[in-house]
Amino acid sequence: MAKRGNSEGCIVKDPRNGNYIARIQIGYNSNGNPKIKTFSGKTVTEVKRRLKEFKDENENNQTIAQGDCLLVEGMYRWLEKYKKPFLKPSSYDRLMQTVSNNIIPYIGQYYIKEITLSDIQTEVINRLTSEKLSRSSIKKAYQALNMFFRQYIIERKLTVNPMDGVRLPLKEHFEEKTIKPLTPDEMDKFTRTAMSKFDGNGEYKYRYGTAFVFVLYTGLREGEALALQYKHIDLANRKVTVEQNLVMVTDGSGNKRREPLIQKSTKTSSGKREIPLCDTAYEAIKLYMDMYYTGNDEEYIFTTKKGNHLTPHNMAKSVNYIFKAAGIDASGMHILRHSFASYLHSKGVDIKYISAILGHSGTQITYDTYVHTNYEQLKSAMDMID
Repeated sequence: MAKRGNSEGCIVKDPRNGNYIARIQIGYNSNGNPKIKTFSGKTVTEVKRRLKEFKDENENNQTIAQGDCLLVEGMYRWLEKYKKPFLKPSSYDRLMQTVSNNIIPYIGQYYIKEITLSDIQTEVINRLTSEKLSRSSIKKAYQALNMFFRQYIIERKLTVNPMDGVRLPLKEHFEEKTIKPLTPDEMDKFTRTAMSKFDGNGEYKYRYGTAFVFVLYTGLREGEALALQYKHIDLANRKVTVEQNLVMVTDGSGNKRREPLIQKSTKTSSGKREIPLCDTAYEAIKLYMDMYYTGNDEEYIFTTKKGNHLTPHNMAKSVNYIFKAAGIDASGMHILRHSFASYLHSKGVDIKYISAILGHSGTQITYDTYVHTNYEQLKSAMDMID
C-alpha cells in the first residue's frame, strides 16, 4: 500500500488489475452512512492528480456547496463536526436518532437554501403531531433543526433562519402520561415476592429479586443500577457510591441496534453521590452478594449467568415478572425509583434530602416529577383546620 499523504484519502492497489484506487468521503447518504467517491489510475501520481483536481474544483465553492446541498448531507456533517466531539455518547446518540428518524425522512431531500418555514411546519412539526409522536419527541426535532440552522446563520451560509416562526403544538393536545407509584403495602408485597424461595430446595425464585429490592430502597436510576460494580457497595459503612451510568447507544453507522456502554459519569453532575443504605436495602444487597459475589470488585452486579451486561430491556422484563407474580398493576424499572421518592415524602423526609438521595440538581425537579400527594395526606391537612 502506498503511503497516505495529508488529506489524500485512502490510496490502495487493486490486486485484480494493478491499478491504484483512492477513496474520499464527500458527504452522507440518506441513511447517515458516509458517501464515498472513488478515483483510479495506473500510478499513485495519477490518482493523486485526479484527487487534487477534484478537490481544487470543489474547494472554492465549498461554502456555497454546503448551503446548496441536501439537508441530509448538511445535518450529518453538522452532527459530526459540531455535536459529536462535545456530547456524551448517549446524548449524541439521542440527537442522531432524532435527526435520522424524525427529520431526514420528511425533508432530508430538500436543498438547505430552499427550505422554508412552511416546509418545516407542515412536513415536520405537523406531520409528527399527526403521527401521534410525543410532544417531547417533536420538541427535540424542533430544537435539532433550530441548532442546525443557527449554525448556518453564524457561518453566513444562510441569511434567514427558516425556524423563525415555527410553532410547536400546545401541551393540551397531548395526553399527559403519569406514573402511579407503589403504595407502601405494594412495596411490601413486591419485596416479599422478589425475595421469595422455592419450597423444594429453598433457592430464590428470581435471580435479580434481591437486587431489585435494593434498587427499590435506594431510588437508583436504571442506568445507575446497571453500571454498579461490587466495588461501589460498602457493606461495612452501609452505603452505595454512584459514579457512572450505563446507556444503550448505536455505533453511528446507521445500524439501529443498540449496545450497552458504560459512561464514566452520571446523568447529571448531581448524580454522583453516596446513598446510605436502610435496613431493607442493606439486607437485600448482602443476600445478593452472598449468592453471586466472587471476590472480584470490578465485576458488575447486574449480569447474566454468562457474565454479560444485563440490558434495560431484560431488566424491565425481569422486574415485570415479579410485578405480575405479586399481583401489582405496574411495569418497568422506573416505578421503583418513583415509589421510593413518594415513600420518603410520605414519611416526612425533608425534600432537600430526597433530592440529594435521588441525585437531582434541585428540589423543584423532585417536587414536580416524583413527589405525589395522595388523598389521605390532603385529608390530614384539612383536618388540621378548625
